[in-house]
Amino acid sequence: MNEVRWGILGTGNIAHTFAKDFQYAKTGTLTAVASRNKDTADSFASEHDIELAMVDYYSLINSQEVDVVYIATPHSTHYELARAAILSGKSVLCEKPFTLNEAQAKTLFELAETHQVFVMEAMWTRFQPAIEQAIEWVEEGEIGDLMGIQASFNFKGPTDPQHRLLNPDLGGGALMDIGIYPVFLAQLFLGRPDFVQNQAVIGDTDVDVFEQIMLGWENGQLASLEASILSPAPNRAILSGTQGYIEFGSQWYKAKTITLVKSDDSEHAIEFDYEGEGYQFEIEEVNRCLEEGLLQSPNHSWQNTLNLLSTLDEIRQDMGVVYDDDETGIDSDELEHHHHEHHHHKH
Repeated sequence: MNEVRWGILGTGNIAHTFAKDFQYAKTGTLTAVASRNKDTADSFASEHDIELAMVDYYSLINSQEVDVVYIATPHSTHYELARAAILSGKSVLCEKPFTLNEAQAKTLFELAETHQVFVMEAMWTRFQPAIEQAIEWVEEGEIGDLMGIQASFNFKGPTDPQHRLLNPDLGGGALMDIGIYPVFLAQLFLGRPDFVQNQAVIGDTDVDVFEQIMLGWENGQLASLEASILSPAPNRAILSGTQGYIEFGSQWYKAKTITLVKSDDSEHAIEFDYEGEGYQFEIEEVNRCLEEGLLQSPNHSWQNTLNLLSTLDEIRQDMGVVYDDDETGIDSDELEHHHHEHHHHKH
């Protein structure tokens, strides 16, 4: 099959990391990048040796030079850009959160089905070697029955209220940007929870800045999760079972080490050696799925994304963090002229 040609929408931090890691993917070519600013597009293209620099997202989406569009723009733009890409027959890898809510995602997946286009949420962590190893150990019964999950994702975030992380118009807040990872981890192993609770701190811009989330399952499993954009932490994750536990190294979502500890305290540690941050693994997954003619990845399926957003919807509703797109629904005419009615809830 011909090399899959990739185009990147957006030139922020994540786009840079993705472009850097692209060289480590076994197949695929990075062909194009689009920004809303000519200088930014040009400098990104020259830095990452990309042939085409475009100054309009839609030029890239409609370009004949691109097979797959990687969407790395702010959360609030994902729905509209992914929709345009699907309608243009392009495969889509869209940064997490795939959309701002479950309803938007459902609409996009139905559209992808209709147009027979491959679409995946860019949950890069799912394809990291440490995660693959943990899945294998749990499936092999190495820790007995999985009972508990602890996971956190904290860092010292920006203070500028206009920054995408704090701006409700851009889908800001800790939950959608980083809390999504601990929730993803819990649901990867235990599926959609039966009980959802959280305690959140809402900042001055009406988005969440610090939260602890407790998920529970009917048959007795619990997940204790934390996210913060106020302060840093080692960001560890632990899977505990009846016969032992699995501990990820620091920054578990891209950990290079993982340890299996049995109930008799015997330890087995594995180190992973790979270049870059590990975005190449999700790139390879997309290329593989395209080669096999799949519309979704069996390893991070449409249902996985819907389940994730469904839980995030529930947590956000409880927190009182509301985005415009939650209120307008998904009618595409409505999307054209947003209703700017903010409902502010303070805790």
